[in-house]
Amino acid sequence: MTRYLLRSLVSPFFRENGGLIIFIYTMTVFIVNSQSGAGVYEYHLFLVLGTFRHAGMMATVFLLWLLYTRKFTAFVVNEIYKPENAFLNVFNYLSRKRKTGILFIATFLLMIPVWAYVVFMVITGVQYGYIGGVLLIIGYLLLLCFLSALWLEQRLRYIADGKTPVIRSIKFTSFTGTLLRYVATKQLVTWAGLKIFTCGLLFLIAVNNPMRYYDGQTIFIVVSLGILGNGVLVYRCREFEDVYLNFYRTMPVGLNTRLLEYALLDLILIIPEIILLVLFVPKHMPLYDAVTFSLCGYGSMLLMTSLTFYRHFTKSQFYKLLSIVLCIQYIFLMTVGLPALYIALTLLAIIIFRWRYYKYETLLP
Repeated sequence: MTRYLLRSLVSPFFRENGGLIIFIYTMTVFIVNSQSGAGVYEYHLFLVLGTFRHAGMMATVFLLWLLYTRKFTAFVVNEIYKPENAFLNVFNYLSRKRKTGILFIATFLLMIPVWAYVVFMVITGVQYGYIGGVLLIIGYLLLLCFLSALWLEQRLRYIADGKTPVIRSIKFTSFTGTLLRYVATKQLVTWAGLKIFTCGLLFLIAVNNPMRYYDGQTIFIVVSLGILGNGVLVYRCREFEDVYLNFYRTMPVGLNTRLLEYALLDLILIIPEIILLVLFVPKHMPLYDAVTFSLCGYGSMLLMTSLTFYRHFTKSQFYKLLSIVLCIQYIFLMTVGLPALYIALTLLAIIIFRWRYYKYETLLP
């Protein structure tokens, strides 16, 4: 029974989010390391010791783990209510204690990406005498697993009672507002995680590299990777629109107005990155680069949105397409420059949107 539960709830989560988890680990180990000027071990030793020594940094780490827990818990709850997983109702015949124990194993395994790094934190903490901090970290993670297991156990009991999840009705005020509400209610953890990771990485690079050591090319690559990470939200907004807002295509709204609505949504989604880049001026970044990086990032958002109308991509296909966009950005960075990149991204986004918007419906599977 435990094996069936893990295959139904744990494996789908890693299949869907494995790419993002690998991306975060890659960025943390390689990109940050090249900027810090130290080895991988020295850099992460500095981070771990800072976590043990400063309560604010420890609280930030705990918040990130809480957001991750919220993400996989919401995913599992959604899987529980899928018709193909109706057989999970058989777990309600177990005692509550045993059912919670099995779910605890599931949440513990869903925490594997966190535990992988915590092993290093525990070893470092023991070596440097931070035994209290080590116990606090382990206790906090076990508490998150236990509380998540209790929550999932309650959801399973809802199945036995014939209850269904509460779905809030969407009031159609404006198209952009509706998509923003979807992001705020259903994708808030994903959005917040992307912002915390990207802005946190940029902040660490900035504070460790004052203006006299400024490396604009590397910072642009980090900004581009962070912006392209928003492709997860762009893709999910497209799925949401195809299911719940497909009627909007039949409404008497001009094509230019539709484009402006998507453009406003894209701008709002990357406001934290833009604000952070502006705050780096002039101590850590020239004003010209801050403006150029922001414009290129916004152009990337517009292009990602337009590409979702080119045809119906699977998640894997769409993410591969984003890697191609990143390669193109790097080529422009090393050759003709970023102003040309911003113009090219924006023009290409407008052309694809105007060409494919009304044709997209016929391409749906």
